[in-house]
Amino acid sequence: MLKVAGHTVRTGGWGFTGEILNEDQFIAEIGNADVLIVGYEEVTRKVLDSTHLKVISSIRGGPRANIDVDYATEKGIPVFFTFGREALPVADFTLGQVLAITRKIVRADSELHKGVFTAPAGEFGSEKDVIWDMNAEGPWQSRKGIEMEGKTYGLIGFGTVGKEVAKRARGFGMNVLVYDPYQKAEVVAAYGATKVELNDLLRASDIISFHAKVNDSNKGMVGKEQFAMMKDGVYIVNNARAGLMDEQALREALRSGKLGGLALDVFHQEPIKRDDELFNYPNVVLTPHIAGAGRDVIYLQSVMLVNDLLLYFAGGRPKPIVNPEVFDRKGR
Repeated sequence: MLKVAGHTVRTGGWGFTGEILNEDQFIAEIGNADVLIVGYEEVTRKVLDSTHLKVISSIRGGPRANIDVDYATEKGIPVFFTFGREALPVADFTLGQVLAITRKIVRADSELHKGVFTAPAGEFGSEKDVIWDMNAEGPWQSRKGIEMEGKTYGLIGFGTVGKEVAKRARGFGMNVLVYDPYQKAEVVAAYGATKVELNDLLRASDIISFHAKVNDSNKGMVGKEQFAMMKDGVYIVNNARAGLMDEQALREALRSGKLGGLALDVFHQEPIKRDDELFNYPNVVLTPHIAGAGRDVIYLQSVMLVNDLLLYFAGGRPKPIVNPEVFDRKGR
């Protein structure tokens, strides 16, 4: 799209080779370019001082992870990013996690593969025959799950992902509560949800999922006291940031039987150790940080990125910018 618009485009680095360039390689690759589109290379002070960049566009939702935004701001370089690029796949994944733990889908699949629900040799024919009877140990009785309709779903965080999750939860007929101190009640209401205080959400919700970034004000926001407020048998999903929950309090809630189910795509230590106790619980679903790994993400982020750059080239001001003060200083 940029080439069609008449711009010269050079490619290289992680996005094309899968290998992250070191500082000197990166500087050489950038050369005399005016615009940098970057994934995971480190945009350091040295990189910024050694090049002549006029604008940086990050494919990531959190560009500060690898870009010295403060120094870029000091040099008057705007930094754009693809805000919300993974909202749809993460929202879909969240509801998949909810169904996995409330209906015991992952557990039942694993047990069936392992032969848990198979008959002893010769009792019902071959040893591979599956027991579908209605006794207490059979899957129909022992793997019952809850229905979604009428349940209360609590969302902690109501950004691009939280809004999409709310839409899907409403589609299941659930009542949706939202805790997000930065969102207006009318915005939450527009999605068929209700804005409440955190403690009210914790007490009322049958299912709780996290969709916020970690900062100094919310790190460990759900700890021992907050878990005590929750319903017995509550289901919890976190594919946002592990630091939103106190790790020890989460583990204690799981050990005590407080949680009906837990689904995690993020961990306090990544990758999770193979001997972690979380693997021992049949009501826990663990995935390796893949909630945003949708097949359409690359296409979507590319369209977002190019549209923002074309708007910038035309004299406009794209909204997803990390350092808007650069434009403010220029009166743009």
